[in-house]
Amino acid sequence: MTQIELRGVQKWFGAVQVIKDLNLTIADNEFIVLLGQSGCGKTTTLRAVAGLETIDEGDILIDGQKVQHLKCSDRDIAMVFQSFSLYPHMTVYENIAFPLRATRMAKSDIDTAVREIARVLRITDLLDKKPSALSGGDMQRVAIGRALVRRPKAMLMDEPIGALDAKLREEMRAEIKRLHVKQGSTTIYVTHDQIEAMSLADRIVIMHEGVLQQVGTPEEVYQRPANLFVAQFVGSPVMNVAETRVAAQGGEASVSVGGVERGFAFPHELLSKLNGHAAGGLALGIRPEGVLVRHEKADGYLPVEARIIEPLGSFDIVDLRVGDEVLRARTKSGFVPGPGKQVFARLDPAQAHFFDTASGKSLGVKL
Repeated sequence: MTQIELRGVQKWFGAVQVIKDLNLTIADNEFIVLLGQSGCGKTTTLRAVAGLETIDEGDILIDGQKVQHLKCSDRDIAMVFQSFSLYPHMTVYENIAFPLRATRMAKSDIDTAVREIARVLRITDLLDKKPSALSGGDMQRVAIGRALVRRPKAMLMDEPIGALDAKLREEMRAEIKRLHVKQGSTTIYVTHDQIEAMSLADRIVIMHEGVLQQVGTPEEVYQRPANLFVAQFVGSPVMNVAETRVAAQGGEASVSVGGVERGFAFPHELLSKLNGHAAGGLALGIRPEGVLVRHEKADGYLPVEARIIEPLGSFDIVDLRVGDEVLRARTKSGFVPGPGKQVFARLDPAQAHFFDTASGKSLGVKL
């Protein structure tokens, strides 16, 4: 069992605080992804767990033992970096075997361990080759094999596939996930790529300016963002966010966007759930798939103008002008024939989110 816990971790670089009171528990065999923009503190957090950075306050525990005062070599943790960091003069076999030879393990045991990890990573046919003869994906497999061969307590990965092209990144995402399921090691993975985070993580830890914003499953952070930052960082395209006012209108709640007098119809119960925010200080958030579009007028649908259309293969992203705001909708490919066309739109109340504009926090309204 390998559980990692961070309690009240603080880190400064000079006058700049890069980790601010971070509290996080990572369960045994869990795959955690630290997600955020460059400079948000995710890599510093990873390096602090590894022992490559010291912390100024707080505790880092591995299996209940405080390790912040231990050297990285005493923490039994392996790390994989974006740069492959392979020894160019050694074969693949020798690169993978290197950490075991450093422990003076018996030659026969080393051979068994290397060939087993090569079989798991499907690189057995590469064992006699030098790194210069390998593709980027194969070099990263070797780097992962070298980290895993000694069976560390935890695996830390710092944007390990960021240097690969799009096709290789997709292949390596699947390979890393398969490997985690097979090996079951506790893993912390750092990335700024939300597709990697959503496809790999058991839970995603979203950070911004050194502060933990939300921890949850991929579904939770996508469907129930805790604040405006998460709402506009997770998802592609990002969530539509617009200032809004909500008023009673004909037995319904009218959600006004872009200064348009007649708003989108919502259930009347929305008014009681907004706790006084209806008149101002309120932002509406809705993902493109929650903006419903049709060609003909219908109850609850408002006339809007299609502006920019982005064809993305199996679907289009269409910018809709609503007053002085633009809402992005996801439609079937070719559904809107071109920009400048009038269509009709409504918002799915079940997919709507409401945020306090002052604090940025979600009001937790569910309809």
